[in-house]
Amino acid sequence: MSILGRVGALLRSELAARVSRRPAAHRAQRQTGRDDTGSNGETATAGRRGVSSPDPALTRYYANLELPYGASVDVVREARRRLLKRCHPDLHSADPEKQRTATQLAQGLNHAHDELVSHLERKQR
Repeated sequence: MSILGRVGALLRSELAARVSRRPAAHRAQRQTGRDDTGSNGETATAGRRGVSSPDPALTRYYANLELPYGASVDVVREARRRLLKRCHPDLHSADPEKQRTATQLAQGLNHAHDELVSHLERKQR
């Protein structure tokens, strides 16, 4: 995947994360055209116990590393290595604009990796 394709994928994941941050009632109303809130203002799905929704920040980090939500630490580390091999700034040293973009992508990959690994290691304890 080229650098521009990677930037497009990151923008799509950011847009998807913003949509997933909307309240469930707003999404249901927008999709069906009706309000699914009860008399007390809770949504029909919010009252169910044991159903956890994925964290939007973690979802964005997984999308940044092109992984499904809930991947293990080893998979996260391998994905980071694989993606850095593709878009490392040293590979694009001839074009300053591409090198700047690749640097931003590499920083985003490193940040996503660090956040996911720290979250997963805390979860294991």
